[in-house]
Parts: sequence; C-alpha cells; structure tokens
Amino acid sequence: MIYCEDFVETYNKLEKETIDCIITDPPYGIQFEGNDWDSNLDFLEVFFEESYRVLKPIGTLIMFTGWSSLVEVLSKSEPFNLRNIICYDRIKGRGAKKNFVSTREEILFFSKSDTYTFHVLQSTIKKKTGGMGTKNGKECRTLSNVWSDISPLVPWSKERVKHPTQKPLQLMERIVDVFTNEGDIVFDPFMGSGSTGVATINRNRNFIGCEKNTEYFDIAKDRMI
Repeated sequence: MIYCEDFVETYNKLEKETIDCIITDPPYGIQFEGNDWDSNLDFLEVFFEESYRVLKPIGTLIMFTGWSSLVEVLSKSEPFNLRNIICYDRIKGRGAKKNFVSTREEILFFSKSDTYTFHVLQSTIKKKTGGMGTKNGKECRTLSNVWSDISPLVPWSKERVKHPTQKPLQLMERIVDVFTNEGDIVFDPFMGSGSTGVATINRNRNFIGCEKNTEYFDIAKDRMI
C-alpha cells in the first residue's frame, strides 16, 4: 500500500505498534545550489516520535543519513536505542577542493527495546585464511558494520531511474534480509523511487510507503507493479 502524500499524513493512518521495521532514506539537510528538497532537517522530531509510536515493541528503525547531519539526527533520536552505525561505501562521490571526496553514507540501526529481529549474514568478501581453506564452513566474511561490497548505481545501470539518491536494490535487499522476517510489515515514509518497496516485495514482506513528489511516486508505483 503506497500513498502520494506527506509522511505525516501517512503516519496518521497507521495504528500504534503495527509496523515491524521502518527502512528509509530521508533528506540529509545538505545545502547546495538547486537543492530545495534536501535542505533542512525540520522533520526529525515528528519523524522519530511517530516512528516510535507505530513500531512494534520488537521493531527496528533503519535510517540513512550523511556524516554532516549525523550529530543532529542522533540528538533528536530519543527514546530510540542506537544499536550500530553501518558505514556504506558507495565508492563514487562528489569531488571537493578542500576536503576528501565523500563516498560514505551512514545507516543508523535503532531499536525500541533489547529484543529485536536481527539475522547474521555473510558478506560477499572472501576470507583471507592464509592457505588454511574455509573457516567454520563459510567462504566469505561475516557481515560487519562497514559495507564496501555492493556496487553503486551508475547512469547506465539497468535498474537506474530518475531519482538523485536512488539506492541499489542489492543494498536494500540486504537490509530487509538482516532486519526483517518473511511476512513482516515494512514502512518507508520517504519512499522516493521505491527501492525499499521493491526490495521488500522481492523478499516476501509487506510494504507501506509514501512519497509526496508526484513524479517520484509514479516511478515507485511503476516499479512495484
């Protein structure tokens, strides 16, 4: 079920403690010329308050953000428990004359309680075992909180659509696999081009999402048909 409306309107439709996991990529509060949709973080207090209300007691909130907005985001995140910060290395990034090229995004892992869904997965990075063969029957390293093994989307990627911050399906499917079970309800209040929804459906979960931009909403709708 998806809605073309502001996230607050969709939250108002949701009953208390009915969502298993929120997975979302909201604005980062980045200021640059021509950017009017990602320029502030005024939504944070309502977002965290409403997310806490609709999540089940064992629910998790998985939220993308950037290094420049990390402190402000965390300052508004109570009463959630911060469990970890995943560093996603998207490999490519915007250049800078007086700073490092930024290729990282933070994925914040919050829970409501000490009981929550979490599945241990393997990365696609082969183990270095010094000629001893596989260890514990696994060829690849157990997934850490640094993800550098997922290819970024480039302009010629087959799954690429018209959205400036589209995330790879492989990335979103990994998040769904780690933090949810089959049949769970996943909510994305900043749906964008619908990558969370596509990944959720691919993994046999149920999806609720909203996006107020009509162009992006139509793209997301087409991808999830």
